[in-house]
Amino acid sequence: MNNCKRICLFILMSFCPIAVFADELVIETPNIVAVNEEFKISYSISYSPDKKLTEFIAPVFSDFHVVAGPVESNSSTFIMNGTTNTSTQTKKVTYWLRATKEGVFDLPAAEVKFEGGISVKSQKKAVEVIKDNAGKATNPRSSEDINPDDLFIRMEFNRQSVYKGEPMILSIKLYWHNVPVSSLSKFNMPTLAGFDFQELQIPANESKPYQQKYNNKVYNAITLARLILYPLRAGEITLAPLETVVSVQIPQQSRGSQGLPDLFFGQQYRTVNKQLKSKPVTLNIKDFPAGAPASFNGAMGNFTLAAKLDKNKITANQAVTYSVTVSGTGNFKQINPPLILFPDKFDKYDPKTADNVKISETGGSGTKKFDYVLIPRSAGEFEIPPVEVSYFDARKGTYVTLKSDPLHIEVEKDPSGTNIQPISSMPMVTGKKVEHLGNDILFIKTAPLTALKSSGYVFFASSDFWLLFAAIILIFAIICFIMRKMEKDRRNVALMRNRKANRVAISRLKQSARLLKADDRAGFYEEVARAVWGYISDKLNMQGSEFSRDRVQEKLVSQNVPQENIDMLISVMENCEYARYAPGGNHEGMENMYNEAIAAISKLENLK
Repeated sequence: MNNCKRICLFILMSFCPIAVFADELVIETPNIVAVNEEFKISYSISYSPDKKLTEFIAPVFSDFHVVAGPVESNSSTFIMNGTTNTSTQTKKVTYWLRATKEGVFDLPAAEVKFEGGISVKSQKKAVEVIKDNAGKATNPRSSEDINPDDLFIRMEFNRQSVYKGEPMILSIKLYWHNVPVSSLSKFNMPTLAGFDFQELQIPANESKPYQQKYNNKVYNAITLARLILYPLRAGEITLAPLETVVSVQIPQQSRGSQGLPDLFFGQQYRTVNKQLKSKPVTLNIKDFPAGAPASFNGAMGNFTLAAKLDKNKITANQAVTYSVTVSGTGNFKQINPPLILFPDKFDKYDPKTADNVKISETGGSGTKKFDYVLIPRSAGEFEIPPVEVSYFDARKGTYVTLKSDPLHIEVEKDPSGTNIQPISSMPMVTGKKVEHLGNDILFIKTAPLTALKSSGYVFFASSDFWLLFAAIILIFAIICFIMRKMEKDRRNVALMRNRKANRVAISRLKQSARLLKADDRAGFYEEVARAVWGYISDKLNMQGSEFSRDRVQEKLVSQNVPQENIDMLISVMENCEYARYAPGGNHEGMENMYNEAIAAISKLENLK
């Protein structure tokens, strides 16, 4: 037997190197593009650094025109996990392609080879190419110039005709095309009168901008909210339009010769707000058909029913739990505690309900349990009748009634000899007739009270009283002192500015930090430059026509800004502009630039 184990272990260990290379060669590309649109495709694979990648076999793009590439990049990741340290090497190859004709095309597979003859191929991936998007960018000068077909918000339902109580999914999406969207203001959820609803988690691939086809055009889209709705009444229900405000970047009209902003950023933009209003949506909610069972409470879905006792043999006056469990998928909120005719000799209490239901886009799934506590008061053999629960099956269009089996319970005589009538059938009695009720209820004593005695201690005006009073006064004085100091600090503008300097800088460079983390070199330097220059514009209250290097330096000098701070600010902008177009560069250089930008803004913010 031991030899067999050793052989199995040897075989398993022999295949371990192959398992290292079981990693997939991942292909990243949009699912849908337009004719003449350029898009990026990347092939990437992660592997152990102690293995050598010998060759990358490039795919042949016969259905697309290669605009640029391949561009190869290599990176490594080192993870410390307690006493175990692991590292991973990643290779990524990127191409830029242009779609030349309509249709659905399979992107060819790439292949990588490692030492030892091991190779990994990518899976094929289909890309849909639709006709060229109509309405190219027209450089709108105001929010009124934006074409309604290029920027809009929609309420989308997975279906618009369901039964009452049947789940449906509402997705709120923002679409834009040829419009640089910068931000979206907070919007209120639509009025959902006539629905029970619950918010769902947005899928990861829809929580950030992605491409989607709508009206035979390729749009950028993002899902803002997703909800599951349960209609509560039948008939046509119209949801009012959803309104929100979107901030977009509009090109500024150039005036005069090219100044410092154009040298740094090229085309300048200004932010304008665009009011958006979705279209109303009308839903058709069907009522349940006639002939509903008496036990039907409006539940929809597909369920099973189970009933059980935690004990089948007990003594009188001992508690037992009777459980009813409904399992399956559907609208669990419409499943109420079933009506059960327990024996007359039982005391029963209101059921305790326990939900274990997970909400997803297919509705609720899980279990709902009702626990009844019963106390038999007499000995004998009893039967608990079957339980009935009914629901409507929308797929079949019929009602389904579930019925449990009857359960039997044997109750033995109470050893204490007490035979108590059930509370529900107990006649009215006076206090003196109640001697014992299961040995836990006693009649209130009516004997005369004994003489009351003084405890000999009074808290008021005692030493403890005055000590507590003095402590309260001292705490109040300390609080007053702290509040006065805080108020004095708030009036010290210079002090408050010094405290807020780094926070202002980090807030301005928030997007740059995200790009730094994503290792997006070009986007990072562009965003740093934009943040620094935007800060100067706000700080000095300068318009686009005033921007020039000399003019900025002149205004900073007039405000007594030290020359070293001015030089640092200008150096950051010039280095960003150079780095955007210069080849090479690494992550460490990006981190240094990020820290220099924070320091430059912080020093300027510290000034009075």
